[in-house]
Amino acid sequence: MAQWHKFVLYYLWIAPHVLLAAVPVLMFARRLHKNFPVFFVYAIYETFGFALRFFAYVSSPAPKTLYRQVFIATLVGSIALRFGVIQELFQAIFRDYPRLEMLAVASRRWLTGVLVLAGVWSALYFAGPRPDDLMSGIALFDRSVAIIQVGLLFFLFLFSRWFGLSWRSHVFGIALGFAIFATTELAAWAIRLADLSESAKNWLDLLPTGSYHVSVLLWLGYLLAAEKPLPAMPSAAPDLDQWRGELERYPQ
Repeated sequence: MAQWHKFVLYYLWIAPHVLLAAVPVLMFARRLHKNFPVFFVYAIYETFGFALRFFAYVSSPAPKTLYRQVFIATLVGSIALRFGVIQELFQAIFRDYPRLEMLAVASRRWLTGVLVLAGVWSALYFAGPRPDDLMSGIALFDRSVAIIQVGLLFFLFLFSRWFGLSWRSHVFGIALGFAIFATTELAAWAIRLADLSESAKNWLDLLPTGSYHVSVLLWLGYLLAAEKPLPAMPSAAPDLDQWRGELERYPQ
């Protein structure tokens, strides 16, 4: 491995988590932890999770073995919190549309259940006698969560104007940061399926950590900037009200 590649790889592994430590501090200072408590916990969890992984990597005589165990343990909590952040963002989007929120929650639960079952099946199917087999299965489970995050971004771009959600809102910024990282991770995984040279693989290894760096900077930028809500478009609001009125006719 070239010296420059090793330096960049370490930088993109460490720097985003150092910057991420400022996210909960900034949220607490601006009282935003009350609006997004799950995201607040996620930022704290990821910061301490990285500290544990880094300590396991540099302190163990067999860093790969201990790091793998710590990585799996912290990844489980990270996946659970990412699901929680997605639910938190959905609730913020549909706050003014309670009947539509019921439909969104029901649809999200079915989708989440299917993806969780698929992820668990993948982890068990690919788990073998070697530790790398288990890591492959867990990585597939992690990608199923990334698919949900990408879907959330698509939803926000499609309906943000209808629901009066500004691209300068904190909800949009948090979701966009997750989606950038998730989309890049899925793209990198798809590219790895091709027959790549060692040089291309080295460059590809930088994409997920690099995109997470961008996501953290994006979160900090949105938290530092003043939120400016965008009123819903006049033509879209009546359509939503009519839609909600039609739903009211159906019994619960």
